[in-house]
Amino acid sequence: MNIFLFINIIISALNIFILSYAYSLKFFPSKWRKKVAQDTIVGLAIIFVTMLNMFLWIGYFYIKIFWT
Repeated sequence: MNIFLFINIIISALNIFILSYAYSLKFFPSKWRKKVAQDTIVGLAIIFVTMLNMFLWIGYFYIKIFWT
């Protein structure tokens, strides 16, 4: 159970990192942003990592509440 909690915390930290990176994208020069063109990839990463994060926390609390 402690390992599952540790995994949830790591995924949450990754999610916070991706969100802060997405927020900081507007501070990069527009020439570089057009060259790299990663806005779509970052948006998809936010969606899927947040979904994974949500399901992991729901699973953790379900196991914590109903199985222990």
